[in-house]
Amino acid sequence: MDSKKVATKPHAVCIPVTAQSHIKPMLKFAKLLHHRGFHITFVNTEFNHKHFLKSLGPNSLDGLPDFQFEAIPNSLPDSDEDATQDVTLLCESVRKQNLLAPFHAILAKLNNDAISTSSNPPVVE
Repeated sequence: MDSKKVATKPHAVCIPVTAQSHIKPMLKFAKLLHHRGFHITFVNTEFNHKHFLKSLGPNSLDGLPDFQFEAIPNSLPDSDEDATQDVTLLCESVRKQNLLAPFHAILAKLNNDAISTSSNPPVVE
């Protein structure tokens, strides 16, 4: 792909609410943006990302050029399949875990990658 095209391509970072029922609608929105020419980074919690891969299969993320996934840490127990359906547990997890710092780290990584490789467009904060 021409590096000039990549550099001018908009880069959207999509972050669903950590409740599982919000992931699929945000993913559909991200796919619509991708179809319109956006480079997409879909940010999920580690808990939800594992369950996403488990439900759709490990190859579900293949074949999507300019569409990448990142995960941020959370404090939900892996042993509880329905942890994101428990509003009290979900709120407590968000309160305990500062999700802003890992998110800023992902933005910095994306922008550093854009500078060093020029294969991904930068994210404008």
